[in-house]
Amino acid sequence: MEDDYVVVREEDVADGIACFMVTYLSSLEQTKDISPDQLQKALSTMFSVKKRKGKLRKAWEGSKVIYNVASWSATAIGIYQNPMILSIASKAFWVSCKAISKLV
Repeated sequence: MEDDYVVVREEDVADGIACFMVTYLSSLEQTKDISPDQLQKALSTMFSVKKRKGKLRKAWEGSKVIYNVASWSATAIGIYQNPMILSIASKAFWVSCKAISKLV
């Protein structure tokens, strides 16, 4: 019961995908006339194409930026409205700066 799982490494996955692709491509009629170098070049070009971000992805990332800016702004306003919190936050900031400067 202890050996019910298999650990798969990244290299195993890459080898499996490569083996599948070679087997599949060699079975196609269209690839019979292509030299191995041409096939390798076509495959490397296909896998190196960068995907463009869609409109939905851009909107999502933009909304995350807006949320972060609004959140930090609300935090800053809250700190500046209370003098005690402002004093504590500024002391903590300067102590952190001093500690970091000693490490560097």
